[in-house]
Amino acid sequence: MTDDRNEGKENRVIDRRSRYTGTAVLTADDGRGGTEQVLDLRAAAGTASVLSVVVTDADRLDLLAFRYYRDPTRFWRICDAATDLDPFDVLVPGRPVRVPPDK
Repeated sequence: MTDDRNEGKENRVIDRRSRYTGTAVLTADDGRGGTEQVLDLRAAAGTASVLSVVVTDADRLDLLAFRYYRDPTRFWRICDAATDLDPFDVLVPGRPVRVPPDK
């Protein structure tokens, strides 16, 4: 795998607000004789949360993100604030979820 950190950045389609902004692009063997560009692993930055929300049965991560950030695609900020929260898990009603500030 090679690191293409400085090559092809103009071709990357990553929103400037994405958690993957600044993540290195690697070239990996696709197993069929070709290559694919993939993103390197990203270390989750420490996130201070200022709000704890008790989840109801009507809540989902995208709905919480829309409620607090006005952008449902920012659900990952909530996941980064809670290391035990997986974005593919269903929220448990009655369980508190930390909501970090939108920076």
